[in-house]
Amino acid sequence: MRIDKSRSSSNVSSSRKTSPSGDRGAFTSAMSGSDAPSAARSTSSTVGVSSVAAIMVLQGAEDPLEKRRRSERRGRQMLEALDALKLDVLSERNPEAALKRLAQAMESERDQTDDPELESVIDQIELRVAVELAKYKSSHRR
Repeated sequence: MRIDKSRSSSNVSSSRKTSPSGDRGAFTSAMSGSDAPSAARSTSSTVGVSSVAAIMVLQGAEDPLEKRRRSERRGRQMLEALDALKLDVLSERNPEAALKRLAQAMESERDQTDDPELESVIDQIELRVAVELAKYKSSHRR
């Protein structure tokens, strides 16, 4: 195989230095213009804001399992307070502490879960707590 040096590199480079055309021309003119840094700045600021917003959304999104655990914990607290109330009444002790725990448990925020069975059980526990609190209030009004 034989390689001829008949073409000079100056011809190739001079043809490139003339007027750019096509895609290369658009790219060259876009890069050489003064608008390139401002376009880059606006894009980077938008990306920065959207990435921060995405992180904030992810931090605010709660895990459904965590909501379920909190609901179960709240239900257990109410059941334990009901048991303490029962023991206080049976042993003829002052039930003030158990009633206070029941009232605090009822006032605590309830997390809504996607489990209808758990929601039903929590509803039943809350109803029982409300009945016990109402019974105590009505007995002390007399």
